[in-house]
Amino acid sequence: MVFFVRSTVAFCALALFHPGLTLGQEKSAPDGSYSALAASQLQRAKENEARIKALVDDGTLPPSSLQQAHDQLEDVQDEATLSATLYSDTKLEEMTVEQANGMVDAAQRRLDRQTVRLAELQKLLDMGIIARSEMTNVQTELATRQHVVDLAKNRLTLLQQLHQMAAEEQRLESKAHEATLEGSMIRYDGKGLFSMDELAGIEKAFEVRFHHPLPVSALGQSLVHQSMGLDHRNRVDVALNPEMPEGLWLRQYLEVHKVPYLAFRNAVAGAATGAHIHIGPGSSKLKVNALRSPEHPLATR
Repeated sequence: MVFFVRSTVAFCALALFHPGLTLGQEKSAPDGSYSALAASQLQRAKENEARIKALVDDGTLPPSSLQQAHDQLEDVQDEATLSATLYSDTKLEEMTVEQANGMVDAAQRRLDRQTVRLAELQKLLDMGIIARSEMTNVQTELATRQHVVDLAKNRLTLLQQLHQMAAEEQRLESKAHEATLEGSMIRYDGKGLFSMDELAGIEKAFEVRFHHPLPVSALGQSLVHQSMGLDHRNRVDVALNPEMPEGLWLRQYLEVHKVPYLAFRNAVAGAATGAHIHIGPGSSKLKVNALRSPEHPLATR
């Protein structure tokens, strides 16, 4: 019996060891390296399934061999989905919820298949057909795939929180709702303007103080803000609770330097997971002609 076992530890590590899994700051394999590998493996899996089918059709191999080849192909197809999402250099704020859900589903399917393989091996071990040492690689791969599922779910959660953050900013556009925001939002107008050139100084000061990067969740215009009709250019969202020590420090720093900000205790009433600090003036309504400008970051999308 042939079992498809291929470790993805090296590639998972690329997603595992960036600082704190902060929004919009995920790192991945060098451009094209992982996607090219995934495409090559997908092509080989398709060719292998076709070859096995021919051997099954002429009676050389049993029908179960074709099912194994098909499972291998599906496994590699899901790996290709992960290469385009979890392992890619696409920023989180540029990913759609549908893509994120597909990423989680692909990771879960790969885990489910490996769970079945381990169960099959366990039966062979119990019957004395294989040695216990033959289980090691399959168990290691199972643990790796479980970790990938956890990473994918984490990214989906972060993307959902980013949508919550943008939703709160959208609520600001209606003056009728401002009274209801008094308990959840802190507004500081400062000098009224913010330049992206100022961000480097803020990031450096934060890292010196707390010894880890500023958890930027959205840098300038993002697909999330665009979908909500908000102009988020020259604005930055930071995934910090404004009432916690790091958030309090950031607010004090911004006020000392007269940088305008909006501090949200929650993104949606009762959902504290979306708390964040919006650096810059409030997001204004996105004008259609702004997207037509060649300088706009999403003009060609």
